[in-house]
Amino acid sequence: MYSEVFNMAFDVDDLSDTDVVTIVDSSSSIASPTAPVRKDFPETWLWKTIGSSRVDRLSVEYVFVLIPMFVVYLCTNNTLPEGPIYKFHRAPNGTVLYTTIEKQRSIPQRQVLKTNTRPPLAGPFAFSRIPRPHRDIPRLFLSQEIQNTWLFDNTYSGFSGEKTLQKKVPDTITSWIITGFSVNPVYGLGLTQQPRKLKVFLPFFVSTNLPYSVKRGEVVAIPIVVFNYLEDDLTAEVVLHNDEQEFEFADVENEIVESSKVELFRQKRLDIASNTGKSVSFMVKPKKLGHITIKVTAKTKLAGDAVERQLLVEPEGLPQFINQAAFIDLRAVPEVTKTFEVQIPKNAVPDSTRVEVAVIGDVMGSTIQNLDSLIRMPYGCGEQNMLNFVPNIVVLDYLKATNKLTANIETKAKKFMEAGYQRELSYKHRDGSFSAFGESDNSGSTWLTAFVARSFKQAANHITIDEGVIDKSLEWLSDHQAPNGSFPEVGVVSHKDMQGGSGSGVALTAYTLIAFLENINLVEKYKNTINKAIDYVYRNTESLDDTYALALAAYALQLADHSSKGLILSKLDAKATTDSDSKWWHKPIPEADEKNPWYGRPNSVNVEMSSYGMLAFLQAGLDTDALPIMKWLIGQRNDKGGFQSTQDTVVGLQALAKLAAKITSPNNDVTITAKINENQEKRMSVNAENGMILQKFELPSAARTVEIQAVGSGFAVVQLSYKYNMNVTGEWPRFVLDPQVNANSNPDHLHLSVCASFVPSAGQNVSNMAVMEVGFPSGFTADSDTLPSLENMPFIKKVETKDGDTTVVLYFDNLDQRELCPTISAFRTHKVAKQKPAPVVIYDYYDNSRIARQFYEGPKASLCDICENEDCGEACSIRSQKQRSSDGPGRQLPGGESGGILVSGGQTLHFTVVSEYPWSRW
Repeated sequence: MYSEVFNMAFDVDDLSDTDVVTIVDSSSSIASPTAPVRKDFPETWLWKTIGSSRVDRLSVEYVFVLIPMFVVYLCTNNTLPEGPIYKFHRAPNGTVLYTTIEKQRSIPQRQVLKTNTRPPLAGPFAFSRIPRPHRDIPRLFLSQEIQNTWLFDNTYSGFSGEKTLQKKVPDTITSWIITGFSVNPVYGLGLTQQPRKLKVFLPFFVSTNLPYSVKRGEVVAIPIVVFNYLEDDLTAEVVLHNDEQEFEFADVENEIVESSKVELFRQKRLDIASNTGKSVSFMVKPKKLGHITIKVTAKTKLAGDAVERQLLVEPEGLPQFINQAAFIDLRAVPEVTKTFEVQIPKNAVPDSTRVEVAVIGDVMGSTIQNLDSLIRMPYGCGEQNMLNFVPNIVVLDYLKATNKLTANIETKAKKFMEAGYQRELSYKHRDGSFSAFGESDNSGSTWLTAFVARSFKQAANHITIDEGVIDKSLEWLSDHQAPNGSFPEVGVVSHKDMQGGSGSGVALTAYTLIAFLENINLVEKYKNTINKAIDYVYRNTESLDDTYALALAAYALQLADHSSKGLILSKLDAKATTDSDSKWWHKPIPEADEKNPWYGRPNSVNVEMSSYGMLAFLQAGLDTDALPIMKWLIGQRNDKGGFQSTQDTVVGLQALAKLAAKITSPNNDVTITAKINENQEKRMSVNAENGMILQKFELPSAARTVEIQAVGSGFAVVQLSYKYNMNVTGEWPRFVLDPQVNANSNPDHLHLSVCASFVPSAGQNVSNMAVMEVGFPSGFTADSDTLPSLENMPFIKKVETKDGDTTVVLYFDNLDQRELCPTISAFRTHKVAKQKPAPVVIYDYYDNSRIARQFYEGPKASLCDICENEDCGEACSIRSQKQRSSDGPGRQLPGGESGGILVSGGQTLHFTVVSEYPWSRW
């Protein structure tokens, strides 16, 4: 069925309430025991333990989403109140999902079960008095990786009023909701009166559910479930294939003394009754990094199926990314040589290094290629959301100015802009201001409101922007201007450098002034506000020593065409640092941090002030003087074409694009040779035809010196990117970070307390916005029910997850010397043994020299903890017997009380409970 195209031609009113489509062809499960491999289907999205009801009939129905903003509907009928109960969830893409639990009317005969315990709440030793452990509550595991809408088309019906669509149904056994609407010039808008359900079904199929990732050296149990909906009981041969030798099968007997052998497959036999499913698992240990193939086949005499999935295998530790880039300018010289050094620490994780060289013939090329992934930091607040918005404006303006804009890039950029615009409106306050976390903040932020107003105005040339939103934001800013003309920060200060080192507020006032000046159509309305701000900036820059504030002031006065603009620009230029062909500005390094290695990496604040300096030079018409700044900025970018955080990426790209549009070379013809040693080199050509294509190739991981030789005419950008993993505590920490596994954790449930505080230095006692990323051991995923309680803590502004819920991200307004200790919970959702330590990292979002990294070990698991049935062998049986024999005998309760036994502390009690009182809590 999976290679066929499913044809649909229907009027929605002709469908029944539930149309079941069973697809069978010559290669499907009934026709042949060998079925094609299914690859394209979503993760398991629902895993819930439901107790058997003795009173009401249990009915469960699953329906997947087809159209955006429709909901996944789950109806579970059990003993419940008369009215429906709703539970809401939110997927990462913003889609709201809810669970409806509702009672059915049909009631079977009541069954009574006997027990030797007392009725609920009777007696001091009644078990019903003991609250049920939180970890034993049946839980709903909802995978966040819900597949997107697979059918959402615009089409025309023509004169007949009918349209036939041919679409391939995704390889998933589930149901889909079909709905639609139409627009007619005569009859107007038409809507589907009642959505219909399309059910895709197989009578025999196999499924597997893999963890998001595992670490090298770990052992994972691959769970496989075979479903038989045929009329006959079947015996299936289930095979896990290892054709590429990407992993080895693990055995309990070899856990202590490891030995490997070549096995191309392993198989197990399952007896599956009709209309049931049965599970089996295989323990494997990955041998290679990256994605490995998990291929499973299940065959019977009557049917067969096969499924293929990819499992991500990562090196232990936390990845570190380094990028070195150079602007190769051959417009005045025939040849340029550049040497890159690959510096890998001696204590880096073995075999985790990856080295790559990339070449492109356009300064903005790598940015255009990676519009959806410009930085590696999370961006979950109002200011960081603008990263999905502003770079697209810069790219569209640049491509239009250089006549390189294509329909595909324009569509992609506008799509990102529209989505970013809508998301940003969710951070707007009723008074027109914006803040990092919307209405959850006490007030709007001067800085963010200015940033949004400025960006929305720039976007209005490309997408529809409500001018009223911009005007109201500027009105709010004008109302909060101080009598002396400055703009103080009304809300929380997330970016301390914007306030200025002297505390005078010149930087923030200049930043806000830029927002007013760039809204040309509203300049007259806010003329008095603008003039007061200009006077304030000018009066306070004469004695200003803060380079960051001076850079912003220089650009603002250039935009305002102030009479002192040249004087301020000269003052800024005098503070620049230069080398042979580069120029930049940097923040002074505190004496206590002179040996801090993080200052040797690209710094967000330095990029920001250098970008504003470059914009000031360009506004003054000094393009030649701005070229050395551009060369330095290119060298600070990451391999995606962005920088470190939001602000430096936004202003850095704006500065680069403005100059790049003026120095385009239509006759580019550059040949670049990368030499690793005398016997190994790679040659690439950059010309007008492939100038926008990012050419990449991977170097040997042992490469430590790469020499670049470029000849020809024109220019190109060459970058050397490499990564490696570190599994040790980060050096020179600027935060105290202490993750501790709580005593009430167990192999299935992790409670982790992470204490953190800021380390003051050189009079800096408070951080900017801080972000903590907490990773879990392989096999564990975040307990989504506990995340809302974290957001209720006063010092945590937002909580989100990433990487398939295997990492929790916490946002703080700031951190000081006071210790904060949030507790994070996770459940084991996949069986993994020999887990490697998990990372916790905390950093200052706007100053990447402030960072700390720690690792912790979660609950231990051995092969005996994850094996099943015959895989466990005699070794696990002996271990289990020893554990049982170590438990002392139970004793009768004091006073001759019956109904329970008394055991010594620390012992494990195994018991079975049967009760004549239905729905008692145990």
